[in-house]
Amino acid sequence: MSPRRVFVRGAGARTALGRTWPESVAALAAGASAVGPIEGFDARGFPCAVAAPVPGATEGATEGDRRLAFALPAAREAWAAAGLTVPPGRLGVFVGAESGRVTFATLVALARAAGGGDTFDHASFLREGPALAAHLAPARLSPASVTSALAAALGARGPVATVSLACASGAAAIAEAARAVRLGECDVALAGGVGADVDALLLAAFGLLGALSARGVSCPFDARRDGFVLGEGAAMVVLSSERGAAIAEIAGTGGSLDAHHLTAPHPGGEGAVRAMTAALRAGGAFTLGGAPSPPVDYVQAHGTSTVANDAVEAAALRRVLGADLERARVSSVKGALGHAIAGAGALGFLCALEAVEHGLVLPTAGLREPDRGCELPHVLGSAETRVVRGALVNAFAFGGANVSLFLRRAA
Repeated sequence: MSPRRVFVRGAGARTALGRTWPESVAALAAGASAVGPIEGFDARGFPCAVAAPVPGATEGATEGDRRLAFALPAAREAWAAAGLTVPPGRLGVFVGAESGRVTFATLVALARAAGGGDTFDHASFLREGPALAAHLAPARLSPASVTSALAAALGARGPVATVSLACASGAAAIAEAARAVRLGECDVALAGGVGADVDALLLAAFGLLGALSARGVSCPFDARRDGFVLGEGAAMVVLSSERGAAIAEIAGTGGSLDAHHLTAPHPGGEGAVRAMTAALRAGGAFTLGGAPSPPVDYVQAHGTSTVANDAVEAAALRRVLGADLERARVSSVKGALGHAIAGAGALGFLCALEAVEHGLVLPTAGLREPDRGCELPHVLGSAETRVVRGALVNAFAFGGANVSLFLRRAA
């Protein structure tokens, strides 16, 4: 059987700017930013005291799985928008997610139960630990539990996969879903990503890596950028082999590995170039340095607001698109929503969908003084309206994993 085409039939999201994707789009188009002081826990003394959490879901508010609290409404929104009926065995679910976590208070309690010292007190833990078991349910900690819960909610009995690839997880899950639909492993797939990382442990960890903004500003490609700001949320799409009332078509996907450094990108952007090139070639659109057809009119960049990553991505985009880049527009949603880690690539994918379907090109919030080393056709202030025939989505992760997705109008 020859490969089938893959169409996007529905989309949904839960973000720090909206309970639905249309709510979020309206705020993003106006140039709004959800980044603000952390209120869910005392962030004084942390390397960065701001974030973009989903309202009403702060650390300590619940011991439940916050990932599912974001992913389930996003999935239901996407599924309702798609309006499809499919046999359970032909419906797949693919989600980008990382491990869930207990609250900081639970970790402190576990440490005390184990004796609170430098060594593990087994006898003390046997006495005190069982009382904490309810806070350590595997369903709240496993990366796969979100995918399983979404599959159960939709009654899916087809292929199911969880992708845990750091910041590229959501985009990689969409790419895997597109592959499954294209090869006939399923007819319809729910795919996306979720991040719920605005907590004390992740704030401390990314701070130790030197990845967070000391200024507390998310401003991708800006001359003043000094790191990213943590965000969270979920974005889901429904993919189908049937065109129907399609939003767009996934024309190609590409992936690569830098094999260079755990946290730093390859300085020449070799992995990023390979991923973008593969996505465009898979869509039958590209030779390196030539003109894609359909052209790439919009790029939803990875754009983290870190010094090295933004500069490397900008240079890689110039290598891949050449002079055609000048006729496109480039932006990053992380200026408004922060970095949602496992959910970031899926949120970027929805921004590209908006551009292809409605011609709405969202701005990069926080970008005021474009860095001369990141000379790109940026979108500043508020959204632009233009014809977008093709759009490229980038998601680059710690560990050097790179994922690119190429969208075009559903013809």
